[in-house]
Amino acid sequence: MNMYRILVAILRFLFLIWGLDVEGTENIPQEHGAIIAGNHRSWLDPVVIAVAIKRPIHFMAKAELFEYPILGWLVSRLHAFPVKRGQADRQAIRTSHERVTAGHLLGIFPEGTRNKTGDAMLPLQGGAVLIALRSGVPIVPVVVARGRRRGLRKRFLVRIGTPIDLGGPQKPKKEDIAQGSKAISAQFSSLLSRNN
Repeated sequence: MNMYRILVAILRFLFLIWGLDVEGTENIPQEHGAIIAGNHRSWLDPVVIAVAIKRPIHFMAKAELFEYPILGWLVSRLHAFPVKRGQADRQAIRTSHERVTAGHLLGIFPEGTRNKTGDAMLPLQGGAVLIALRSGVPIVPVVVARGRRRGLRKRFLVRIGTPIDLGGPQKPKKEDIAQGSKAISAQFSSLLSRNN
């Protein structure tokens, strides 16, 4: 058993105490590659999503995490790889394409950073759609929310949306990226607005 599976197994045990509800697990492809596109309001989001989804997820993580030797070593063992935020990181795009075409799940937060504004959604970056168009894999929108109250705290709630098939593989066009981002945003809004 690799480090990812060991850590996730420990976290799943802890979430039995904290409380976690998951909706829409049938929307996760069981074999081929896909992009898991999540909303991002807390640093816990990748942890909660990794626990909620049974297959290992290869998360795109901010490059700053890899500047610390021990932390960089750890997140690398958890299948994460660096992305330089605020610029077109071609190496991260290449790595993403390699992972999804090899049949893995790729984890991306299209908002690009944690949403600390309290608004429903930050403007989405186009990276997830770009990779989906180039590789031909679907995008699965996922939101992390607070669910039913349990004692003094609310349980975590993960809602998994319907896969978005953008066709492909194909050369991405600006209008296609905008349309794909709009489809992700629409599902985020719909998943977040449901009654808990």
